[in-house]
Amino acid sequence: MRIKYLLTIPMIAILLAGCNNDKEKVEDAPTNVPVEQNTTQQAGDNVTDQADYNFVEFSLDVDYSATESYEVEYENKRSGIEAKLEDDRNNERLQGDEAYTKLEPLFKQLTFESTTSNDEVIDQVIKVFNIADDYQSIEVEVEFMDGTEKEFKRIK
Repeated sequence: MRIKYLLTIPMIAILLAGCNNDKEKVEDAPTNVPVEQNTTQQAGDNVTDQADYNFVEFSLDVDYSATESYEVEYENKRSGIEAKLEDDRNNERLQGDEAYTKLEPLFKQLTFESTTSNDEVIDQVIKVFNIADDYQSIEVEVEFMDGTEKEFKRIK
């Protein structure tokens, strides 16, 4: 009877050690996952170290017609910076560093905060991004540094 107990304890220990999957094996990790990242700003532990603006996400969607729009997407997270710009009127499509290089000076001009009124935010975005007056709708979605998420809209 004692031999059974003596053999059972090491067997349980071996089984438990074999079931431990806390550490991911290197061969299980994907090898060629694309990550867009600005080469001048490396992702760190703290997002606030990376940005000169008070937001970590910014999305702008301006509709001029059913076929013409102006769209900006920006995200600054621990995994890196992602940026995208699509301008139908000027036939421009930029992504990654190229988009960020064009958007960065515009973002630096934005001074609104989470407490700024809808009209003030939209007016500032129209001015900074030089949005033509013949737009049909503007929608801005922002995640601020403090985690607050806001949506601002104007429809003509």
